[in-house]
Amino acid sequence: MILINKYEPILSIDEAFLQCVQEQIELAKIFDFIDLPDAIRSIEKMNSTILRNYYSNALDQNLLDVKTVKYLVNKNLRASNMPERAVEQYQKAEIFIDEQTHEILSISFLYQLEKILIEDLHQNKSEINLFSGQSAKMPEKLGLETEIELENLFDFLNNDQEFHPIIQSWILHFRIMSLPLFSESKSKFATLLQLFWLKKHKMDMDGLLCLPHEIYINKPAYDQIVVNAIQGEENGLNEQISFGLQLQQSQLGRLKELFRNYFRKQVDFDKLNPRQKNIMNYVFERGYKLKEIDDSVLNKRQKLIMYIVQHRGFISTKELVNEFDCNRKTIQRDFQLLLDLGLVKSIGAGAGLRYCINLQEKGNPALEQYQAGFVQQQNSNSIQTSEDEL
Repeated sequence: MILINKYEPILSIDEAFLQCVQEQIELAKIFDFIDLPDAIRSIEKMNSTILRNYYSNALDQNLLDVKTVKYLVNKNLRASNMPERAVEQYQKAEIFIDEQTHEILSISFLYQLEKILIEDLHQNKSEINLFSGQSAKMPEKLGLETEIELENLFDFLNNDQEFHPIIQSWILHFRIMSLPLFSESKSKFATLLQLFWLKKHKMDMDGLLCLPHEIYINKPAYDQIVVNAIQGEENGLNEQISFGLQLQQSQLGRLKELFRNYFRKQVDFDKLNPRQKNIMNYVFERGYKLKEIDDSVLNKRQKLIMYIVQHRGFISTKELVNEFDCNRKTIQRDFQLLLDLGLVKSIGAGAGLRYCINLQEKGNPALEQYQAGFVQQQNSNSIQTSEDEL
């Protein structure tokens, strides 16, 4: 029997988890802020689907080149052998879990995946004949002890209110890997069920996460942790979650670089001077915060001024008077507020006066109320720790 309800993560796990979740929340906001065209989003979503399929099959010792996987997923190529059909079936399994996010984890859900990944894979009538010697794969039955373990695990996850879905997803992943399931495709079951759980809780970065990639390039360490999980080593769950959070952060880092590259294309980054590049780098990292400020802090015109400053790099009062067709003093008052809040800074004087993004990171009571709750708690703890040290 699993004792997940008795699990208490050690401090290092808490810290890694806080950082991982904070990075994921911020990255989701950056993704929304840079506002990629729908066509680009669709392309990247499909690319992620292809990569998940490629690496999940690679983990299952089904090594095909990525171009073949791409053609199969896009239906530009018809599967002609077992490895290629495995790619098709994995794609069907992803489509299936995409349609089931309203459901809960259950044994019947697992058996439905088994049918797609194993039974249907072998049900090719053209190969089941007297000459090939191959036969259809019969449905497999889980052992009684495994079913009991899974029922306990699924019941815990379906009802748990304590742990974050990211931690729950790694508990699910490694528990699946430690149990005797079916005769093949165990790693696919683990990655697909984890993807289902993250999708269900909207933690899959709009379908862009590709955790099988991180698992594959860290396979020796991953295999050792799976062996430890099977052997039920003491403190194994802490080790699994700590490792999983590292993989999660690594994948978030790859996605962040992808978003950064698209953002730089949007702003013609290569054509900017060094100062403007610094501003655009700051805008990419922090620009999303404008969307978190309500009208009690900045009105719509002031928010629009900030967006203009962010995208142009520098702006003058005169340019904005023409832009908004309003009184100069109104724009000056707007900039005074933005200066007081620390959102912009002035450069030059007189006719050469310009405003740009303030790159200095400093706390501001008027804006801190829009931080996520766990970030506020972290800041409070840091302040308390400093006071205690004094």
